[in-house]
Amino acid sequence: MKVRDIHRTITIKPPIVFEEDSIERVVEVLLKDPRSRSVYIVNKKEELMGIIPTSIVLKTTHILKGKRTVAKEDAYDALKISKAKMAKDIMLPPIYVLEDEDIVDALEAMVAEKIEELPVVDENKKVIGDLNCMEIIKNLWSK
Repeated sequence: MKVRDIHRTITIKPPIVFEEDSIERVVEVLLKDPRSRSVYIVNKKEELMGIIPTSIVLKTTHILKGKRTVAKEDAYDALKISKAKMAKDIMLPPIYVLEDEDIVDALEAMVAEKIEELPVVDENKKVIGDLNCMEIIKNLWSK
């Protein structure tokens, strides 16, 4: 089964922000659809530049809004996040799938990267959808 067969069954419109958008904008876009597990970061040409999974949003929220002390092993991340202003400051490198990829390959990428959603891009790295882990689970376990 291919990504194209299943990737629009949960999230119809992928959550996208620009590199220079504020962290507040990232949170706003993420909260628009509670099924979303990532926000995709694009440049002015709308090419995928990075990904911000909910785990990064949660960590950022913890450091900027709640954390009072920082463990020694978290000091670097805390310092980096405390200075973050834009989406590009907290994004991870782009991880993505193409529509013609097998869903098992997508599943392997999700497990390896510890993320629950992947952007689906075209040959120009423009985001055309996203693949939610629930879409994979549903399709691999259905009879």
